[in-house]
Amino acid sequence: MKKSVTIVLFLMTAFFAGQRASAAGGEGPFFPGSRIALRDGDILLTYAPSLLNSCNRTFAKPEGKYAHALVYVELPDEGGRLVDFSANGLRKSEVKNHLEKLREVALVRPRVPPDKGRLAAAFLEMKRLYDEKKIKFDFALRWTDAQDGRYYCAEFISHLFRESGLPDPFPLNSFPADDFWVNWYAEHLEIDYARIVSPNAPLHLPDFQLLSEYRSNDPAEERNEIILDTIFLRIGEYLHDDKADIRAPSLGSRLLVNIAGLGLTGGALVRGLPRKGRTVFVVLREYVLLVMNKVNRIISSHSDREWTREDIAVLTRRVADAFRGRYFVNRE
Repeated sequence: MKKSVTIVLFLMTAFFAGQRASAAGGEGPFFPGSRIALRDGDILLTYAPSLLNSCNRTFAKPEGKYAHALVYVELPDEGGRLVDFSANGLRKSEVKNHLEKLREVALVRPRVPPDKGRLAAAFLEMKRLYDEKKIKFDFALRWTDAQDGRYYCAEFISHLFRESGLPDPFPLNSFPADDFWVNWYAEHLEIDYARIVSPNAPLHLPDFQLLSEYRSNDPAEERNEIILDTIFLRIGEYLHDDKADIRAPSLGSRLLVNIAGLGLTGGALVRGLPRKGRTVFVVLREYVLLVMNKVNRIISSHSDREWTREDIAVLTRRVADAFRGRYFVNRE
């Protein structure tokens, strides 16, 4: 029943938000039964509550609520497919397989469409290189002009667009030399923050137009979204405003870092990060899950109460502060 309500709400949103897009639609409906049809070159920006996604949309620039980007490509003999590059590799899939699992989705369209077949040709060449193991996912999320064989989601789409003669949807940001996060990422994660481009970039560019947005109506997902976002905002305040450092990992976290480095566990993301970044990620994951589980237990034990967004955020900040001393230490 809940899924049916979600679909109806989405169709209503898509109908009213996408009237001007329907006349120019192509293959591949944005959602079954909707008035919007995806076109070659359409970009989908997405978010689903998770540790990495909430971290991404909290800290990446330019700011926005989306954490991942995919592009719709009309492929010969296959029709329209969503393609993306993530820690799971280079993938192509049907639209509905992604939309049904997501909390939020935005449809962004280039104002100038690609010439027929050019985007597909660019993708198929990248797919060939990927199959031959000549390109791989860039766990350092480092946007580069030169083709060094490493890409992440935004950089991958940027490459496809530039190869197709289209404006770049993910151009590099501009940061002052003394930017706190540029220096913090370099020191603690061995990652060049200045060369990370948020999936939200096309929303700020005149060459692209936002056609429609969808937000699922799932109370459990909304609660997790609020909790995760609040935790990462709090972490940012600890590190930036309070000038705190992350404590050394616990024995369990150190063990996970070591076995992840050997490729035994931890997932592709943890294995692919530089050792410093891997250590920080594992420690923060331990902290975030601890806070998140505690908040959810408190809310569940008071199920007779109506929890507003602000109530959940206040509770999350309080729990995060209660565990702060276990994972963060003030700089001397």
